[in-house]
Amino acid sequence: MLHNGKLFWPHTFEGHDYPQLDTSIQCEVLIVGGGMSGALSAYTFAQAGYQTVLIDKGKIAAESSAANTGLLQYMSDKALHECIEDFGAEAAYHFYRQSYEGLSRIEALCHELPDDVRFIKRESVLHASKKKDARFLKKEYVALRKYGFPCQLLDKNELKKRYDIEAAGALITYEDAEINPYIFIQRLLEKAVSDYDLQIYADTELASWRTKKGRVVCRTTGGAEITANHAVYAGGYADNHFVKKIKKRKLVRSYAIVTQPVTELWPRNAMLWETARPYLYMRHAQENRIVIGGLDDNQKRVPGKWRIGRKTQKLKREFARMFPHIEIEIDARYGARFGETKDGLPFIGEVPGKKNCYMLLGYGGNGTVYSAFGSKMLLDMVQGRRTQMQQIFRLDR
Repeated sequence: MLHNGKLFWPHTFEGHDYPQLDTSIQCEVLIVGGGMSGALSAYTFAQAGYQTVLIDKGKIAAESSAANTGLLQYMSDKALHECIEDFGAEAAYHFYRQSYEGLSRIEALCHELPDDVRFIKRESVLHASKKKDARFLKKEYVALRKYGFPCQLLDKNELKKRYDIEAAGALITYEDAEINPYIFIQRLLEKAVSDYDLQIYADTELASWRTKKGRVVCRTTGGAEITANHAVYAGGYADNHFVKKIKKRKLVRSYAIVTQPVTELWPRNAMLWETARPYLYMRHAQENRIVIGGLDDNQKRVPGKWRIGRKTQKLKREFARMFPHIEIEIDARYGARFGETKDGLPFIGEVPGKKNCYMLLGYGGNGTVYSAFGSKMLLDMVQGRRTQMQQIFRLDR
């Protein structure tokens, strides 16, 4: 398991039981992984008319996606002006534009799904953790505005008046959203199965893949063979032999709590985060609950109960420091493995040396958004539409 503790999202929906694959099959596209990246990829290819199969080594959305805190933002953990400095203006702009469009795609998909996915647009408030961070926020505001991204810069007084937050200033981004990530995956796959004939197999683990005569031959640990024209590995934050050659990946762990329903929230139910690293973040959730997360540490081993208890009590104290008038009680608390990259970009593309084998690894704070645009990018690659922009996210960069 990639998480430990008591989760919240799986208790909001009874997941489907999908069969285990016990015989050899063929398909046009195989998707490996039933989390956010795999679900979006499977839906994308199935909707495009490909005979698509999705497999997962366990249950659908049971690993990292069950611990996903459901904040959807176009702004990355790595600020746009930092991306410009590191990659150049063109690559940085395309990265942020893809994220913005990926968020829009999620919204469009949610309009086709039941309301229980709980997609709600929210303002995001990135506030200065220290007084000197106000300069960082202004620099980012200038970069975002230059390229047309919706945002606003607030000074100390405006921030206090609008959001009841004491800080030197804040950057507000618009068109962001909150979602129930677990239900979104379940509903999206339901639609792909019913409307586009997606086949799903649970408890079916990929053991190996290789290319043979232009096709991808995959074997499961149970001995079944899947032969596909194309295969996409979307295994989330698993640390295995499939991803060991990717040099710039980094596995850490993060913590979160979900509160009991509260009688009062901060103004406008905005999503909150800060300039400090690692940062603290907060969001509203269904039934007037609050999700509080952060306090990442640089270890990949899934944390134990003692560590989770210590970290989540600190999350509670940090919330009380910001909003002393809002009383909270913890309902769910957990720690989970989380993936980052050393350059701040996700991994999307063909596996070097393995023709027709692809990976979509949405490492970073915006994994859901990265998966939304990354799945479309992989569809373009499979259909022969190659662009220079795809080089930004290649696996061997």
